[in-house]
Amino acid sequence: MQDELMAKIQEAKEKFGDSAKEIIARDLQIENWNGEKGCCFNHSEKTPSLMWNQDNQHFHCFGCGINYGILDHYMQHNRMNYKDAVNKLLTDVDMGIESFVKEIKYDESFFRNYKYPKKEINTDRAKAESYCAKRKISPETLDYAGIKQDKYGNIVFEHYDMSGTLLATKYRPSQPVKKGQAKMWWQKDSSTCPILYGVEKIDISLPLLVVEGHMDRLACTEAGYKNVVSIPHGAEDLSWIEFNWEWLENFNEIIIWSDNDKVGKKMLKECVPRLGKHRCKFVGEDNAILDQIDVAFEGRLLKDNKMDANNVLIACGKEAVMSLVSNAEEYPNEKLKFLMDCEEIDIQNIEKTSTGYKNLDKITHGSLLGTFTIVTGYTGEGKSTFANQSSLIAPVENGYKAMVFSGELSNGQLKSWIMKPLAGQGHIIEWVNEGQPNGYTVTAQAKKVINSFYREKIVYYDDEDDYDTSDSSILEEMEYAYKKYGTKFFLIDNLMTIATSETDSVWDSQKKFIKKMMRFTNKFNVNTTLIVHPKKPSKGTTQNSYDLHGASEIANLCHRLYWFKRLHDDEEGFDAEVKVVKDRPTGMAGKSAKLYYDKKTMRLYSDKEEFNRVCTWEETCKINYTDDTKNRLACNAKPERHEIFD
Repeated sequence: MQDELMAKIQEAKEKFGDSAKEIIARDLQIENWNGEKGCCFNHSEKTPSLMWNQDNQHFHCFGCGINYGILDHYMQHNRMNYKDAVNKLLTDVDMGIESFVKEIKYDESFFRNYKYPKKEINTDRAKAESYCAKRKISPETLDYAGIKQDKYGNIVFEHYDMSGTLLATKYRPSQPVKKGQAKMWWQKDSSTCPILYGVEKIDISLPLLVVEGHMDRLACTEAGYKNVVSIPHGAEDLSWIEFNWEWLENFNEIIIWSDNDKVGKKMLKECVPRLGKHRCKFVGEDNAILDQIDVAFEGRLLKDNKMDANNVLIACGKEAVMSLVSNAEEYPNEKLKFLMDCEEIDIQNIEKTSTGYKNLDKITHGSLLGTFTIVTGYTGEGKSTFANQSSLIAPVENGYKAMVFSGELSNGQLKSWIMKPLAGQGHIIEWVNEGQPNGYTVTAQAKKVINSFYREKIVYYDDEDDYDTSDSSILEEMEYAYKKYGTKFFLIDNLMTIATSETDSVWDSQKKFIKKMMRFTNKFNVNTTLIVHPKKPSKGTTQNSYDLHGASEIANLCHRLYWFKRLHDDEEGFDAEVKVVKDRPTGMAGKSAKLYYDKKTMRLYSDKEEFNRVCTWEETCKINYTDDTKNRLACNAKPERHEIFD
């Protein structure tokens, strides 16, 4: 659709022809205009350097680097948004109104109770203009960006979507911010969302520039680069990627200008892989510009000493801003490197989280990012219960997002297996069934809170035929979950339920799938877990790392291999054992961790403290049960014999 729209816009520009340059030259009153060349309207000059580019149908200034065509003119001079500008161009050349722009698709539930902000109606902008003038930003730029001032004199940034709906309003003081004073805030009694600031003015046929701050967007606009948006909630919040995902997919090139401080560098590192390195560039540091910023900072022209767009505009001028954007750097080829130049990986510095079991953490250091784990064990022994809790519940409880595919459990069954350990015995009702085993159900009150609290933390793969799911589809959705939602933990249960290539043997196809899982894990530095069934042991033999169903090489294609089994009449009273068959990160192969199991909560645990742990959802509320419900809770039921898995 995007290519079709681009072709249609280009055709319209060509039909419009030289009329575009004459309209622009007349409206902007270009000095020394001779029909082909004139003095640039974006900066002061005596020698004309602004020329009409017939191939690209826009003006280009060889002095400041600005490009300016008919769509820019409609948006800047006629105060239109991009959508209306495109439709006007198509209408002007009798090509009809037709738009294929991928707009932002909102989750309807997000806006169900949304409190839309009120538009600011104050017409006075004197304080805002005075402050922005000190930041080298002109009233014309404020007009273009729709900047207002509230009745208290604060600068108003209104966030619109492509259709012109006001979704959020942000404010900042019209004077330097003092220590302890709020730098920016949102409109009181209204909702906010991660809509990028300025999307309504963006031409999707041009490279998109993403900057950190709202003033940085104004600075780039002032300099002449108007295809710029700013992130809404600060560099540490990447929710704008997910919220604006469909719209961001329009762009073939995205330039990231993050601040050159620690937080800005982290933002750049994390957002580029999700947006796609193939289309991302970044504004790198320039020593000459950094020197000028140092001088301006020492002279108290700047409040902070960093290379953001507004500081560059103040210290160095428009041309420097445009030069940095024009010379944005591509990411280098990362396939070949000198080994001795690489940073050594120490397990102490690897990002990790608990498996949920301290007995296992003592052996493995926990669940490590960049690690592909295979979990195996005989049918009915509890390997899925173990994997659900170590690869889904534990990471989610520690602030990560997770994705799961279950080829054996229905979605409802899978949810039940997750809900009970999250609820714990304090929120599970025990039902006495005469002549049948007792039943256990999470209370309605706890379900409501758990559903809301964890809704966006765990996604599952849903297919019409879960027992014939292709390996390519699974991997595609895993990558999508990582890029869009920032998911870092993945559980696939199990290898036998994934449909592989019809041209290869089953074993070769499964081996290829596991290799792809390993590449995915390494590429995105995530944690992936795959459940694989073992072969039935021959009489008189015991399991080893090569007893897995499929090719014998499977065990060699993972970082970790756990063998999970139930225990009978264990001397210490444990119900299950996790044997570390293989562990490349730690080299702790051969060691085992023993666990207890509680039938009511489906919790595996190392000790009483783990069994009684309070999950994070409970910290958000306190549920008050009636006396009748309290008496039926699992925590208050009469003790009975300890039971292992059903």
